[in-house]
Amino acid sequence: MNRETAQQHGTTTVDKTTAPRSEQQHDSAEEESASSLTFDHWGYKHASRRHFAVRDLNLHIRAGERVLLLGASGIGKSTILEGAAGLIGGQTTPTTPPEDSDSADNDASQRAQTPVVIDADGGLTEGRVLIGARSIQESIGRVGLVLQDPDAQAIFQRLGDNVAFGPENLNVPRDRIWQRTRESLSAVGMDELKLTHSILHLSGGQMQRCALAGALAMRPGVLLLDEPTANLDPDGVHQIVGAVADVVKKRDCTMVLVEHRAGPWIDMIDRVVVLGLESDTAADRDAAYDDAAKTGSTNTDEGAARGLADDDLDRTAFRRTMIVADGTPEEVFTDEALDFAQLGIWVPDRFRRAGDVVTQMHTSDEPDYPAVEGEGEAVLSTRKLSIGRHDVPIATSIDLAFHPGQITALVGPNGVGKSTLSLTLAGLLKAVDGEVVASRELVNGLSSSNPFTWKSSDLASRISYVFQNPEHQFAKGTVMEEMMLAPLRSGMAPEQAQERANDLLERFNLRRYAKVNPYTLSGGEKRRLTVASALAAAPRVLLLDEPTFGQDRRTWMQIVKLIHSLRSDGVSIIVITHDRDLVTALGAKVVELSAAGSSASWNDAKSHAAVPALQVMDAPPASSMNPHEGIPAEVPAISHVEVSPMDSRDEPERPSSRSPFLASLNPAYRVIGGLVATLPLLISLDWVSATVALALEFVLLMIAGIAPWHVIRSTWPLFIGAPGSAVAVLLYGKSGGDTLWQWGLILVTDRSVDLAIATALRILAIGIPAIVAVLGIDATDLADAFSQVLHFPDRFVYGGLAGMRLFTVLQDDWSALTASRRSRGLGDDSAVRTFFPQAFALLVLSIRRSTTLATAMQARGFGGSGPRSHARVSAYGVRDYCYLLIALSVPVIALISAACLGTFTFFGG
Repeated sequence: MNRETAQQHGTTTVDKTTAPRSEQQHDSAEEESASSLTFDHWGYKHASRRHFAVRDLNLHIRAGERVLLLGASGIGKSTILEGAAGLIGGQTTPTTPPEDSDSADNDASQRAQTPVVIDADGGLTEGRVLIGARSIQESIGRVGLVLQDPDAQAIFQRLGDNVAFGPENLNVPRDRIWQRTRESLSAVGMDELKLTHSILHLSGGQMQRCALAGALAMRPGVLLLDEPTANLDPDGVHQIVGAVADVVKKRDCTMVLVEHRAGPWIDMIDRVVVLGLESDTAADRDAAYDDAAKTGSTNTDEGAARGLADDDLDRTAFRRTMIVADGTPEEVFTDEALDFAQLGIWVPDRFRRAGDVVTQMHTSDEPDYPAVEGEGEAVLSTRKLSIGRHDVPIATSIDLAFHPGQITALVGPNGVGKSTLSLTLAGLLKAVDGEVVASRELVNGLSSSNPFTWKSSDLASRISYVFQNPEHQFAKGTVMEEMMLAPLRSGMAPEQAQERANDLLERFNLRRYAKVNPYTLSGGEKRRLTVASALAAAPRVLLLDEPTFGQDRRTWMQIVKLIHSLRSDGVSIIVITHDRDLVTALGAKVVELSAAGSSASWNDAKSHAAVPALQVMDAPPASSMNPHEGIPAEVPAISHVEVSPMDSRDEPERPSSRSPFLASLNPAYRVIGGLVATLPLLISLDWVSATVALALEFVLLMIAGIAPWHVIRSTWPLFIGAPGSAVAVLLYGKSGGDTLWQWGLILVTDRSVDLAIATALRILAIGIPAIVAVLGIDATDLADAFSQVLHFPDRFVYGGLAGMRLFTVLQDDWSALTASRRSRGLGDDSAVRTFFPQAFALLVLSIRRSTTLATAMQARGFGGSGPRSHARVSAYGVRDYCYLLIALSVPVIALISAACLGTFTFFGG
């Protein structure tokens, strides 16, 4: 709907940019305590969707309440939090909010009288969201949002800078920014780390605590938590839950939590709100499926697009969002009228009934041997295996065996090396030492028993790997093509490949999407598609990385049944997981990776306190068990793999240059100086000016404290490129003077020799100061300088800085895409044929990651029209001016020398 159409329909168009806030407003905001949060007939439809993600929501949360928001995947919980944070939607003129939840006006006629608002992204909003008595647009800084992906919320390289970003965007005075930063880090238990600590050395739990500190530094009256522990190991969960509990107790702020596994949080929750739909009938679901099949899209809401795992699609297309239950945890979780399994809700331990407890799954068609053991000869094993990346071992002497029909769980904390081990087992990562050995049955005619040496097409038909991010695996334009890819690459006939694809699509409930683009599927459907496509080539070993990540209870059960059913096919299944309930339900053998000297283990008591169903893996004797607990009498033995300790060192702050003089300069002036010293040399192409400039540069750099050897080592690519360019000019450059050598089109003359020497010297003279001047500058300091000294727009500067941070994440994506294509049989193609499809997949991922990063930045108040303050001072003075004069003197002296000696050649003419 465009602006003109909106006016014709009586709708209002708004701009989501925020109004500037005065310092007085900041002072009053700091003095405010908790704020109430009201959704008044609120609804939102994303611009890319045909139906509302949330509609006609009426919910009032009183100031200081700690609310747990529950509901099935795809119900719109993430959309609700984004609306409360002001990240989506426009608002109508606010009025006084209701005194309490009972007094909220639930008359649908009020919604009918409220104009539909179009936001800057093209989404439609009904109703309004109020923070206290103000609209959300008037309350920027009063709401803090923490997302589930810790990496997506890190913008800067240094810990303190990330926390200070929110107050900067709110124009908080500099001295108070650092006060807030230190207080917030202390509140989340990270005050022992320096503000300059690199985020590259933080664990997953520490990264999420950093994100939480960033939200707290804004002094929000409302704290929103969107599955903040979904990506974390049990120890990370324990850290975040403890930090949040301390914060809400000290700050007395309002808290709204969305979390599938609510057990660890239940002690701080005083109200539970369960969301549902007015009606949820089979006819509604069938209509949604038919609509999706016809349009080629599942029409899920934006929140579902990031993590939906639900067959019911966008059920809000048919019914309004409603509150199914609302009360204290005791009132809600003991309500026998509620079907928590159907609602997709995990019941916390203390409220679990007999039917809520997770026990080992058994089916009528499963094999007669236990999943923990499998049967027959090992299909894959390791011998004195050492694993690591870049030839640096993190674990050695690993001896493991994996049997047909066996389910093995690789467990351990974030960053311990589970993915490194699993990628090595899958033949996607080279072993540092030792070997991975495939059985004779698995080798089946190949010349080597080491999967890493196999061709990609041979690997695809034997060992398949399902990555945590399904989009790392998509390589085709339709679901059917995805399904047929691996069978065709492994040599299966097209008719047989299509028949197998149809059978698996039917089995995985994806048949109706055969002609649909895989990227348009919901999160759960994408995950099922990746498993189905991995099985299409009939592999004997299947590895799944975090298969139940972000699932509600109902969709979790679907995935568990799916994995369990593969045992009857004789597949050896290896899952990489933090999910103890999954290990219990599958009856899996446990292989635990733990850091050397670490006291934490899979059965650690602290971990038990952090995750709902932990008792199932550390059971008391059967005689002392409650028969309704469902805890197995025997716990499988745990195999341990010791890895080197994860890097948690606090490295000292490094200077930005080997030269103390350069390190003391303003970054913007360093960049300008590098340009001033080099660009004028482009005027002339002669050996005298280049030689003089190069000699002056080495002398000045020695005076500044950088030895010639360090200069050469820092700029070594120039010393490779310069001779190559000189040879090209020598052989094919301008001719003149005596002919020294000729062969066909190659002509070497006095003139070409002079130009070749001048070219090589000029490349060095231009490149060396340009590189040395900027080498080592911190990207954040440079951004500050561009903003404060050169007065570049903040959106441009810090948006670019975030892009640089995103670039490092995309490097990991590229590696994952490369490994995925080898696993699927595409690794044997030429580099050119492989590059473009993989580049397109990376483009899709980059767009999605950019969207998430932009959301995280906007949640910290970035992008408003008001002024920003800066936590870091980008100072400059006399020393910087002197540096510019010295830099300018180099080309001036060089060019004058060339003119005096008669070698000056204007632009090489």
